[in-house]
Amino acid sequence: MNTTPNREECYGRVFPDLTRLKRKERLEGRAFTALVISSGTGAQGRSLEIKTEAWEKRVACPDYRTCYDLSLAKLEMNSVLTNTMVADPWVGDCD
Repeated sequence: MNTTPNREECYGRVFPDLTRLKRKERLEGRAFTALVISSGTGAQGRSLEIKTEAWEKRVACPDYRTCYDLSLAKLEMNSVLTNTMVADPWVGDCD
């Protein structure tokens, strides 16, 4: 991701990159950690950890609002792309 030189390295990374989510592996974001222990129908093993100290640091950052907005946009776009590929696996085929 391109960033301007005056942005923190963490810019736009509040949430974990859920495209890399794997069962039984903790996935770290700057302020949140996700863990999926099992998947399938019914009640499943999953957890979301909020890193309170890291969150407070994010909120205090002068770039917080735009960083948070970018983080949300990335989260939503990854969701759309994942759901599109699952629902319409033909997307992108030229045949």
